[in-house]
Amino acid sequence: MGTKNRSVLMMLGIALALHATASIRGQSTPAPPSAPLQTLGVAGAVNSTPSMAAAGRTAAAVWTAARGGSTDLYLAVSNDGGATFSAPRRVNDRDGDAGATNEQPPRVVISGSGNSRTLTVVWSKRDPGPQQTRRDIIQMARSTDGGRTFSPARFTHNPAFRGARGWESLAVSGDGAAHMVWLDGRDADRKMAEAAAHSGMAYKGQPPQDVYYATIAPDGGIVESLIATGVCFCCKTAVAIDTRGAVYAAWRHVFPGSIRDIAFAKSTDGGRHFTPLVRVSEDKWELNGCPEDGPAMAVDQTGVIHLAWATVIGDGEPQKALFYATSRDGKTFTARARVPTAGATNPGHPQLTVTPDGGVAIVWDEIVDGVRRVSFSRVSLAGAFRPPQTLSGNESSSHPVMVASGASEVLVAWTSRLLTSKTAADPSQIRLRRVSVGP
Repeated sequence: MGTKNRSVLMMLGIALALHATASIRGQSTPAPPSAPLQTLGVAGAVNSTPSMAAAGRTAAAVWTAARGGSTDLYLAVSNDGGATFSAPRRVNDRDGDAGATNEQPPRVVISGSGNSRTLTVVWSKRDPGPQQTRRDIIQMARSTDGGRTFSPARFTHNPAFRGARGWESLAVSGDGAAHMVWLDGRDADRKMAEAAAHSGMAYKGQPPQDVYYATIAPDGGIVESLIATGVCFCCKTAVAIDTRGAVYAAWRHVFPGSIRDIAFAKSTDGGRHFTPLVRVSEDKWELNGCPEDGPAMAVDQTGVIHLAWATVIGDGEPQKALFYATSRDGKTFTARARVPTAGATNPGHPQLTVTPDGGVAIVWDEIVDGVRRVSFSRVSLAGAFRPPQTLSGNESSSHPVMVASGASEVLVAWTSRLLTSKTAADPSQIRLRRVSVGP
């Protein structure tokens, strides 16, 4: 990492640690009308990396549970809009055949209706070996009986592909197909060799990554295509499908000068071809490394694209901030609007969903009063932000996820750790809250 980047990061760290001059752009208010906190998890395990999906009154939560050096994937289902959930059921058929990080959580979507609902789960697993032989994998499994049993895991790609792979996102369309976007390093070895031959020097830095898209048909057939090359190595992706079947993808791109800004592309032919990337906002976050904080995206019924993301700004002391923008055509985006946060320190990992009034709800994590907490806000159809509200309790809470449930609620889940936890191996749980987004 260059001297300039080290200096910026050091300044950022000091600012965050001391709360120095960082302006509080919103004042925290009590949580919005909501049901009591719920807890999901496997007893005695490190439960983390949740994701959720919802269709009508059916909701599914999926997460990883690690204990004894082994990681498995679990899913719980609600048939009453998130009021209650079933006991966790393991998804992976082989013991310990799962893995995830906060930027690579497992993903789930729900298709079909009534008694014929299908749950599709995808997850990644890192190869712990050296880069020269690394073969990260992405797998999938399906349930056709409401999450009680799952098919054996299968690869979503050629298992012979080498390189890093993951940071996946997943959406579903009305025809029951699942749509996945992910980062893939299958061509990293070739690109590093070509760069070294061109420069006459050994390749340095992170291996190159590209962003890919795949359609997973109801019958299990998979067709993939390349979206863009030269992306940020380890920030999660985002994917959304509109009512006409158009596919939208967002990710953090590496622009010239190691600038790590958000990029967007769309496909109107079922994902076979994507438009050239669009730079959502010229944030100019220069960093010789990965922020590990990818974008969130949703598309409303009128086709408006909503995006939220984190970046670093230099108003006085460098500080991390959250921003929001929209687009009606996928070609240009509105000027970024800063999301008001409850605290002054290190907000990140935003997620959003469309609300019944045509606006959006946004959740994120940030440090408030010395504790990382989950915060919530809403943006009106006119673009006005409501004051931020705290959803989590007096525990360390991070990496929230959110889905709409029914006509007037959203479900928010996150990883929660006791403040007395000493190491990452101490047990943790998934907390979940139902939040009203009605008028």
